[in-house]
Amino acid sequence: MIASSLASALGAPEGAIKLILSIFIGYPLAFLHRLPLLYLAPPLLKHLLFFLEGLCICYYNFGIDTFHTWLNITITYLVLLFCGGSKFSVIFIFVFNTCYLVVGYFTQISQHEFGISWTMPHCVLTLRLSAVAFDYYDGKKSNSPNPAALSQRPSYLEMLGHSFFFGGVLVGPQFSMKRYLQFVNLELIEPKSSTAPDSINPSLKKFLVGVVYLGIFQALALYIPDTYIYSSDFQKLGYFTKCALILVWGKNALHKYVGVWLIQARSIILMGMSYNGIDKNGVKKWDGCTNIKILQLETGESFSDFIQAFNVNTNQWMAVYIYKRLRFLGNKMLSQFITLFYLALWHGVQSGYYMCFLLELLETNAEMQVQWFLSRLRQNVKIPNIFILNVIGRILRKVILMFLWSYALVSFVLLDSTLWTTVYGSVYYIESPKPMESMWRRMINRNTSIELSTQSKS
Repeated sequence: MIASSLASALGAPEGAIKLILSIFIGYPLAFLHRLPLLYLAPPLLKHLLFFLEGLCICYYNFGIDTFHTWLNITITYLVLLFCGGSKFSVIFIFVFNTCYLVVGYFTQISQHEFGISWTMPHCVLTLRLSAVAFDYYDGKKSNSPNPAALSQRPSYLEMLGHSFFFGGVLVGPQFSMKRYLQFVNLELIEPKSSTAPDSINPSLKKFLVGVVYLGIFQALALYIPDTYIYSSDFQKLGYFTKCALILVWGKNALHKYVGVWLIQARSIILMGMSYNGIDKNGVKKWDGCTNIKILQLETGESFSDFIQAFNVNTNQWMAVYIYKRLRFLGNKMLSQFITLFYLALWHGVQSGYYMCFLLELLETNAEMQVQWFLSRLRQNVKIPNIFILNVIGRILRKVILMFLWSYALVSFVLLDSTLWTTVYGSVYYIESPKPMESMWRRMINRNTSIELSTQSKS
């Protein structure tokens, strides 16, 4: 009743309101678990409570479809129980959970069910269960570089508590089983204490900043909704006006994700699971489970800055469990392509995801080529260091970066090819793969000519 009333008042989907309410409920639950009675409770009781709390949250959002989550956890546990930390376990659990998720996507499309559904927490679950299999396999090696490696197989109740933990069951973030067990056993924060960690202020700051970001998103979305950028009114605008609106719209699209992740993070910080040691000034860090780095995201001037600051835990998961494990291919570009393809598949089966991550692949590699070209150019051409020109250059670099990022987000948000091709067509596919390839090829050829010319002179 509350969700439907709020949805009617705010003009938002009921599923989205339920999601926000479920994320907000994490704060009082975290305060409850800070009480000495629960904070010092036996680990088995904590696992049970986390499982039941997360189960209720999922049932409130998805009803009987919560069965999918329980089923995948149970099957994963049984495979680890009977097959141990073997290669078969890793491959089976990774493939099974991924295929189960993909089948869920196709089922929803065939039934014309769109929006928030059980596949959303199942995204988080797929990576979480796969990581447990990888970590248990790595724990069997004596020289494993994986800091999250598990020396022992988790119990069924531990896996339920880890997967259903209310601080990350719906939208993440990802955290390893090892971190979760250290947190439950009061081994994460040193020295051990009989009282809850002093993390109230850091969690409150995250919460307030998250509310601000969501407020900005909601306000701007009233003026530039998703439907506007593929509308006939948008098509009638001038070329540069459309580019500017895509930039503003894309920047605002980020606000939604940033706001949700920051609000979600507050409960994990409050519980103490985000503890990440002490910095050089002796201040405790609470960014161990952070999914967003605000300062780096807002001030970054390269795609690498953005990737390292946005959806941090998912990107780290992809790097640790897929990209680095493809070294045997001997080709970084191929490894990167496979990783981004899996990342797109993990998000969904609509064409927009694949176009978005294809553009990310092109953009990041194009940026590396430009950086290489400029570094070679500086060796041959003396560029004056003028302050005002440096400032203008940084502003232009930031604007171009935000436009390219927003351009890629068009396909990620709109998903349907008939929609995102309409938007891309309205700006003449300014960042389509073929023109970009030709442009960078000309730059590389030009740089090669400069280098050969310099060598001949010397």
